[in-house]
Amino acid sequence: EDIELKTVLGSGAFGKVLLCKHKVTKATYALKCQSKKDIIDSKLTKHVLTELEIMVLFDHPNVAMLHTCVQDSRYLYFVIELLQGGELFTHSRKYYKFEESWSKFYSGCVVLAYTQIHAHKVAYRDLKPENLVLDSQGYAKLVDFGLAKVVTSGKTWTICGTPDYLAPEIVTTEGHDCAVDFWALGVLIYELSAGTAPFTAQDPMDTYEKILAGAFTCPPHFSKGLKDILRKLMQNHQIKRLGNTKGGIHAIMTHKWYSGFDWEGLFHRKLKAKAIPIV
Repeated sequence: EDIELKTVLGSGAFGKVLLCKHKVTKATYALKCQSKKDIIDSKLTKHVLTELEIMVLFDHPNVAMLHTCVQDSRYLYFVIELLQGGELFTHSRKYYKFEESWSKFYSGCVVLAYTQIHAHKVAYRDLKPENLVLDSQGYAKLVDFGLAKVVTSGKTWTICGTPDYLAPEIVTTEGHDCAVDFWALGVLIYELSAGTAPFTAQDPMDTYEKILAGAFTCPPHFSKGLKDILRKLMQNHQIKRLGNTKGGIHAIMTHKWYSGFDWEGLFHRKLKAKAIPIV
């Protein structure tokens, strides 16, 4: 009753996402409406509830915030922070490839998000440019926690994610944990900087073979620091993968490729964003 519905922003598997405004505060939000019947018929009740349980854990400037969740007899409603700056994917296609300073800025947003996500023992498992959305200031935020999972001890074995971004241990179903997110970070940095993913192929099976071989070629314009961090992030052995070694995420932040990068400025939003969306 406190919310005024405006326009349709998009549609998903179980319903629509609507622009809405609070009648008193005038604040705007994205209202994700999910049909209970469709969720139950698809046997995804646990999946949706897990997404909800995970999203309420986070309060971070680089993670889309879930403000509240309500329901009626037919629908489950997620009231989510409104992000109107567009997907990073759209911006990356506009420029084809980013300068390394741009790649540092956007990947830095992901690294900061990981600091909180992994602190809660959550493996995100779905990093890709489509799941990074810019806010009005041009900062990137992680959205869509549908594939995220709490991994408190041991490993999990679900095969999930986008083929180009799958870590080797997901492909081989040997069991995985939060380390898969560091591999995906390497893929993201490569794609933003090169304009294409490192293991891409028309046939997903060919992509998987490339991933397992760990074979990727860096374009000649990549700096030595960029090549080095990519090799260390896209490391087939989990225990040797940057971010999963001694020092954890801090080892990524202090890598020479990020030398001189203002992490505090990024966190406190004092850096000028690389692309300012027209909202």
